[in-house]
Amino acid sequence: MQFLRSKKGWAVACIVVSAAVVTAIAASGVFQTTILADGTNIHFQVIRRSAVDFDSGWHTHPGLAIIQVQSGSLQITQGSCTAKTVNAGDTSIEVPYLPVRATATGAVTWTTTFIVHYEEPLMTPLTTNPCP
Repeated sequence: MQFLRSKKGWAVACIVVSAAVVTAIAASGVFQTTILADGTNIHFQVIRRSAVDFDSGWHTHPGLAIIQVQSGSLQITQGSCTAKTVNAGDTSIEVPYLPVRATATGAVTWTTTFIVHYEEPLMTPLTTNPCP
């Protein structure tokens, strides 16, 4: 306690407390949380598919879709109009409710792991193309 009896001790204590308050205020302004789904009544399904010259068409998922390519490659377009190539051995996570399209030229084999609400369909086709 001798430390806090000096002016230097009080100055250091004030600086530490001020820094903590500023950090707490700054951190509270950085984060925003929106719950899109909760962990009750979850449907979990893993599907393996093989195709030649595949096109999923534009669609959305109401939860996570985790794509793992075993052979060949998929071109996945989501979040922009530029396709990302997912090669054999690679994994891609499709964002819930964001339009997505997967295509392949030639043979491809992949698994899709779905984690969605039990009541909702695994995929909802879109009637419009979100990319010009």
